[in-house]
Amino acid sequence: MKTSRRLPLLALAAGLLVPGLGHVYAGPLLRGLGVLLGIAILPVVTCRLALAVPVRLLSLIVWLGGLAAVGLYAWSVRDAWRCARQADQELRPWQRPLVYFLAALVAYLFVLMPFAAYAQENLLETFQAPTASMLPTIVPGDRFLADKRVNRPGGIPLARGDVALFIYPNNRTMIFVKRIIGLPGDTIEIEGMSLRVNGRELRGAEVQDLGDPLRNQLLADHWAYRESGDRGAYTVLWKKDAVAGKLSFVVPNAQVFVLGDNRGASVDSRQFGVLPVADVKAVARQVLFSYGAGEGFRWSRLGKTIE
Repeated sequence: MKTSRRLPLLALAAGLLVPGLGHVYAGPLLRGLGVLLGIAILPVVTCRLALAVPVRLLSLIVWLGGLAAVGLYAWSVRDAWRCARQADQELRPWQRPLVYFLAALVAYLFVLMPFAAYAQENLLETFQAPTASMLPTIVPGDRFLADKRVNRPGGIPLARGDVALFIYPNNRTMIFVKRIIGLPGDTIEIEGMSLRVNGRELRGAEVQDLGDPLRNQLLADHWAYRESGDRGAYTVLWKKDAVAGKLSFVVPNAQVFVLGDNRGASVDSRQFGVLPVADVKAVARQVLFSYGAGEGFRWSRLGKTIE
């Protein structure tokens, strides 16, 4: 018994539901599998390439990879519709709704999700800081890319000055972002706005311009200074009317000491103590995009490298 010819709109709907499924319905099975694998692998390839180039190009590669995935997806939907229009053979016996449902389930559970999860858990992930504790480095509303290769065999080692994402010790369901100041064995000394690590003063020159009018408003009631880390310098804020504190201790083995860059408005190791190195999950690299209520899209923050 002959069955009806393929319906282009059904091929289009199937292609929208799962990459490549429209081709499975329309006829070219191998092309559909190629589309599915291509879209699944693109996040991993994009992340690996982004991490291989200089940091200033990181978000550009991620945006291009995303556009490539969207482009391949859009092409596959249109191509499935075209193939269905041109198909002149009847449906095969196995082409039934249950088969398409199982194919979609397998594609999501065993192809699309595992590749996406691998990229997010092992390579790159986006985060957003909702508070002002990392000003002026990270502005509330910044969506930034973080390198997940830390604390892994063959991964990158932590360094003083890294902006780290870690499990908050007082609530292990939360991720905090602060700057690593001290590594295991380091002697930390804080006295007022003076910060010394192993006897070396980190505070450098005062900063008179934070780069944009929004952040420059902070200078009305904050001092801004450059500090030096293992990978370069960064800018921190101290509130002008802050009460001077004093702290001196040695970072224990397998622990790190962290501070927020906005020293007067940060909950950090001064309150919750040192962190296990194993709880550091990523290092912030670059702003992917930024949006502020009442401001809209902050174009000046696009691609901003996190020092």
